[in-house]
Amino acid sequence: MSVDIKKESLVYEKINGKVIYYKNYELVLKGKKNLEEVMADSAIQAVIKSEIAYYLYKTLRDKGYIVLASEIGVKLKRGGYRGIDISIYKKEEVEKYSDSEHYLPISPIVAIEVDTKAQLEKISYMDYIYRKTQDLFQMETIKVIWILTKPKLVLIAQKESWVIKNWNEDIDVIENISFNLEKLLGGKI
Repeated sequence: MSVDIKKESLVYEKINGKVIYYKNYELVLKGKKNLEEVMADSAIQAVIKSEIAYYLYKTLRDKGYIVLASEIGVKLKRGGYRGIDISIYKKEEVEKYSDSEHYLPISPIVAIEVDTKAQLEKISYMDYIYRKTQDLFQMETIKVIWILTKPKLVLIAQKESWVIKNWNEDIDVIENISFNLEKLLGGKI
């Protein structure tokens, strides 16, 4: 396999000038994996993201919200950017930037993450979750929901408290809108 990939194309997120690469980026540079293998979602991640985004889109669109999916880039106040799997914004806030080719300079009200594709060399998985969540809280995000596929748990983070729930429990998202991941997936997983 010929390797003609620049390391910059393997950047997942950037915080205060520090780069976080995609998990297994070194294998791409060595020609043992291709770019898509480290950047693409697994089947379970894709199904979860699709089902949640579809449900929230049809539930929230008439309430003045927009649901964005597909690793939306958000600029951080302190420099750098984070990628978010599913984001909920007030529709009028996003419309100002809808034709922009740049990352959004505003944070979502609610961010939903399904696992992570970050290469975690010097920090633990939970430390990464904590730091990314804190970055979003500094940007005025009020809730970050982490769906963890291996233990089949959901972590709901708000500034006041963090709660862990199972997939078969209701997850409150916003304005009395909630989902039960097990029911939403309807036995697909």
